[in-house]
Amino acid sequence: MNVPAEVAELIIDRCQHVPTLSSCSLVCKAWHTRARFRLFSGPVKVVGVPDVEAFTATLQHPLCTLYPYIHSLSIHQSSSNPSLLNHVIPVLVPLSDLTYFEIVAENALLSDDTQALFRANFRSIRHLLLRMTFATCADAVNLVCSFPLLKSLRLHARWIGSSPPPASGLPVGLHTLDLDGFLDDALGWLLSCPTSPAVSSVQLRGIAERELSIVFRYVKLVAATLTDLKLSFLDTRTEWIFLSFDFDPIHIPQLRSLEITGRDRYDVAMVVHVLSRVHASHLDEVSFTSLVSVNPGRVAWAQLEQRLAHVDSLRKVKITTLPHLQPAIQLNLPRLHELDILEFVFPEGI
Repeated sequence: MNVPAEVAELIIDRCQHVPTLSSCSLVCKAWHTRARFRLFSGPVKVVGVPDVEAFTATLQHPLCTLYPYIHSLSIHQSSSNPSLLNHVIPVLVPLSDLTYFEIVAENALLSDDTQALFRANFRSIRHLLLRMTFATCADAVNLVCSFPLLKSLRLHARWIGSSPPPASGLPVGLHTLDLDGFLDDALGWLLSCPTSPAVSSVQLRGIAERELSIVFRYVKLVAATLTDLKLSFLDTRTEWIFLSFDFDPIHIPQLRSLEITGRDRYDVAMVVHVLSRVHASHLDEVSFTSLVSVNPGRVAWAQLEQRLAHVDSLRKVKITTLPHLQPAIQLNLPRLHELDILEFVFPEGI
């Protein structure tokens, strides 16, 4: 019985079962092409040392035909062996069509030869996430600046030694930047670059007390093109100090989304503090956390509602909280509740 191509494609596109998709690829040439496309439409996820070893062994097999199909690759490994990836990167070099590459290996330390190989290949990468260790900040900078087509960068990195960063700048097409780690070094490098890409989305994680000043200097640098800003802090001490940190007012004309992730009782006050100095008349969404008891007498809640109620463009206030705190928050933000723009997110596992 012959199945029309349109019906076969519909069946394959709706199939979520990987073994079945693999079987479909063996039926005929037409099914093979469509099934392979579906099999590799998302990132290939390789988690753990055994899977990493099995994946590299598969790619090295003389009959392997997977290279043209792999466009997205995610490698996660928690091995304490810092040199593990030095044996993996060379095997990946033939993946010439790779556009998304994610490495989560906090203990990994690439050798000079592996870094050179990394920089010289994978020129098609557009989206990159690196959570790993480098010898110096310069090593990290040289690596992430070697991909001319890069659109988004998530650099969650640490480095062992200190060195002045090179003069290399990020690719001009970069629009999304997510940094975690030694922000003073990373932002110091970005501020020293002669030119900066038109970044529209910035997320800065784990901000430490010593990094407060340089964080807002960088936000001011990219304010003209910024549409999405997310900030989170290292600890409650930093949050407390931030409440009295007096940074210059910043006008962000195109800002649409603001997210402040807190840890303790300063959550609402931090949002108010940012809104008092960040002028953004086109905000669509404000997000923050509130995971401790809600005191209806807290001035910060009234201040928050006063500031947000006058933003005509506001469409959503997203609050990550606990189910039993929702009624109290609604009472503290009566006008926003009446406007039906409050959205509550309940984290799992708490």
